[in-house]
Amino acid sequence: MSPLFQSLVDNSMFLLSLEVDNENPLEGGEMENYSRVGDEAEPQFKLQLDEKDINIEELEDLMEYSRLKNVRELWLDKNDFGNHGVEILSRTEGLNRLQVLSLAGNKLTDRAASTLANSKNLINLTRLFLQTNSLGPNGINDLGQSQLMNSLEFLYLKRNPLGLDGAKALASSIAFENVKELYLGRTQLGNDGLAALCGGKLWPNLTALSLSQNSLDDQSAHLLADTELFPKLITLDLYGNHISDEAVEVIKSSPQRKCLRALQVN
Repeated sequence: MSPLFQSLVDNSMFLLSLEVDNENPLEGGEMENYSRVGDEAEPQFKLQLDEKDINIEELEDLMEYSRLKNVRELWLDKNDFGNHGVEILSRTEGLNRLQVLSLAGNKLTDRAASTLANSKNLINLTRLFLQTNSLGPNGINDLGQSQLMNSLEFLYLKRNPLGLDGAKALASSIAFENVKELYLGRTQLGNDGLAALCGGKLWPNLTALSLSQNSLDDQSAHLLADTELFPKLITLDLYGNHISDEAVEVIKSSPQRKCLRALQVN
């Protein structure tokens, strides 16, 4: 690792807060909190490297970084390293405790999604950001059928060309039962795609669903009002669609949406 890149990485490490029982919350900082729990917990970090023009060679150097084992959040948005970069991440044992991975805007295709789905190291992810890439139905299907992805609680897929077949892949997934937040804005679902999603498997823990800008109309609104697949849904985003006021009221008054507290429309 070059001295310049080493400096960039060192200065992009941010200490994550540690929840501890502390009678006086004004007492001490984060490092003191870590020292208070002793050997039970090592400091944990977020590594924020968005838009740093990281190339493949630098990414390989990063995977040898001595503090990588303490990174719990890795943000690598808009570096354009493509599918090859994801292959490097997926085979790195030092990332086996990573919980948050953000790969937005990296020119990724289904190949990258398949690589993530089969990684034996990225098995503790709870939050996965894949927005603004070129993921399609095959990649989503691989993610959704992977038992290695069943720890996910947050899945951000905005601005990927999923379409009807991508919706079908989500509907038949076995890996997303623990997902609490699902973001599908601008994924080209349409009414047919939403019908597929509402006709698939139960999402027992889903509390937030974003369907913004998907060319949905009142037909989709009625589907969302009637479906029993989202029993815990609290937040529903329908911004940028073609939903009438009457259809909005149908959703709000639906007995299936008794948990709904926030409904975003135009």
